[in-house]
This record gives sequence, C-alpha cells and structure tokens, in this order.
Amino acid sequence: MKMNFELDEDHRMLQNAVREFAEKEIMPYGKEYDEKREYPMEIFRKAAKLGYVGASVPEEYGGAGLDYLGEAIISEELTRADSSIGTAVDLAILGVPMVLRYGSEEQKEKYIPPVVQGKAPSAIAITEPDCGTDVAAMRTKAVKEGEEWVINGSKTFITNGSVAGHTIVLAKTAEVEPPHRGISAFIVEPAWEGYEARRIEKMGLNCHDTAEITLKNVRVPAENLLGEENRGFYQLMEFFNESRVKIAALHLGMAVGAYERALEYAKQRKAFGKALIEHQAIQFKLADMWKDIEAARLLVYKAAWLIDQGKPVPAISSAAKLFASEAAVKVTYEALQVFGGYGYSKEYDIERYYRDARVGTIYEGTSEAQRIVIARSLMGRVKR
Repeated sequence: MKMNFELDEDHRMLQNAVREFAEKEIMPYGKEYDEKREYPMEIFRKAAKLGYVGASVPEEYGGAGLDYLGEAIISEELTRADSSIGTAVDLAILGVPMVLRYGSEEQKEKYIPPVVQGKAPSAIAITEPDCGTDVAAMRTKAVKEGEEWVINGSKTFITNGSVAGHTIVLAKTAEVEPPHRGISAFIVEPAWEGYEARRIEKMGLNCHDTAEITLKNVRVPAENLLGEENRGFYQLMEFFNESRVKIAALHLGMAVGAYERALEYAKQRKAFGKALIEHQAIQFKLADMWKDIEAARLLVYKAAWLIDQGKPVPAISSAAKLFASEAAVKVTYEALQVFGGYGYSKEYDIERYYRDARVGTIYEGTSEAQRIVIARSLMGRVKR
C-alpha cells in the first residue's frame, strides 16, 4: 500500500478553518487571560459553537463526528495560537471520552451534549495528594449504601475541577489484590453536597483551571456508576491511549507556535550588523526546532491514525506524548534563547509558552511513565 503523508482535502480545510478562528479569537487574548488567571469561558463557548470542542464526538450527542486525526489537528492549531487558552479550551472535553465509551445511553444523553455545546467543561479526577502515577494507590473510597454510593476522599491537580459541569471520579470500591482491580469510575456533579473545589495556583497555564477537590460524603446515585464496578482502572488505561495523543497534539502546537514566533523574530532582529537568522548559531537552533516539530507531528498523526483504524497502540500513544511534550520544552527553551532578554520579559509571548510547555512532561502520565509503557511493549509484556 502506498503511504501518503499529506492531509486530505477535508483535513486541510479543517486545519485552515481552525487556524483562522484561533488567530482571530484566541491569539490576541493570550496575555490578557494569563494575567487575569481566568478560565476563557467565552472563547470555549465560541469554539464549541463551531464544533471544535470534542469534535470526534458522534453527532447524536452534539459533536461534529470527526475522526481522531481531525481532533489532533484542532488541538495543534488551538495551542499554536496560544499555549494557555488553547489548552484550556481543548481540554474542556476531558470528562467525556469515558462516558462515551462506557456510559449507558442515559448517561451519554445527559452528560455529553452540555460539554460539546459549550455549556460547561468537564473533568476527570484521578490524581491524589499522596499518589499520582501510581493510580492503584489511591485512597478515595466509594461505599455502596442502598441505591447510592457514598464517596470520601480528595483529588488534586484536577483540570477543570472548579468549572466543570460533571467530573469523572475514580475511587476504590473493593479491597482486593492487586489493588488496581478494586477501582471504579463515577459521574459526579460538582453541585452535589459535599463536593468542594479550590483553584490551585501554578507555574504556567494560568487561565487553565486546575483545582484540588474534596469529597465529603458525596452521595452518588447508583445509576451514576460508569461502566462495570471495579473496572475503573482498565477503563482509565484505555482512556489514556486517546487522551495522551490529545496532550501530544497540544504540545506539538505549543512547539509550532514558539518556533514560528522565534523564526519571525530572527528575521527582523539585527545583531552585529545583520539579521539574527544570518548567524549560524541561530540557524542551528531553528533547524533543530524545525526537526523536532516534524518528528513530533509524524508520531502524533500516526497515533491518531491508529485510533481511527480502531487499533490504538499504547506504546505509540505514549511515544507521541513523550516526544511531543519533551520537544515542546526544548523548542520553547530555544525560542526564548533566540529572543534573548526580550524573551524573558512579558512583552512577548515566548515566556508564556516556556512556562506553559513545562507541565507536558508531567501531567497525563510523566515522561518516566511513558518510557515504562514503551519498555513493557519492547519486553513483550503488552501487545504492540
């Protein structure tokens, strides 16, 4: 079969449309929202209206019904325009994929449309103060009482935790060995009594809502158990196969945005009587940035394509997330270096991109965790 590395006409049209939207509705407001430290709710609603939030969600639940490659293209274009707003808007969908895959028809009809239609973002609560990568060590518990589950525990670093319309909460429902076999997922509404969210201040992604969540005797109707009891860990691992590709695409976009700004600056700024780009030291930096972006894009698009073929490969999804996030850190670092002192100031976007890119090697599984997934594949412990 002949390999084709070009986007087809539909994907090119999508790319152009999202880029036009992002350059008009996102790019001019990055600095403003960063300083306000405010979730870009208005921009989220505009993007949703155009079908750019959860674009791969089927039309019957309010989505655009696009493939996952289209989803990745949207993610890339949003963060190319602005690293923080783009991430915030794109990750509004976090609490939807597991509902779409494992939810009952009633759950899908109730919880998916409000997100993709721009009424409220969604969240998924996994990480806890004492456990991050080691999901099986979570302490949040859900106990069955009649026709309800009572959840107690705390979660931290939860994206959209204080602005979500619904949150997928992972909790222990059985004390078994190995412990990951006793985890279940629940759809929780933040308005319910006992659910409290406190926004966390952090190094970057300032307009990106991140919260600490406390659950005190939160009563969840039995019908809000998501999928099978004690299957939450396995559901989560399948969720990561897709979500890590989205994170990879977001950080690919950050790298592109930083590179393009550095390239333009290098053409305009003069040093020692000639443009920066005429100096070999700067040329080498730009060449390496371009090289890493091209490699990251190939991995991201391949991982998305595999999802569209119905055969996602955990090692490829992890490789895409690993490489793209680390490339974003390197590219934003070198882009700031090209700008020199101006890059360190808030006058230009680069310092914001530099701050925002750093978390990519941590959330949705650290770089170390991605290397473990890849290594297990090489050892034959998981299917490639």
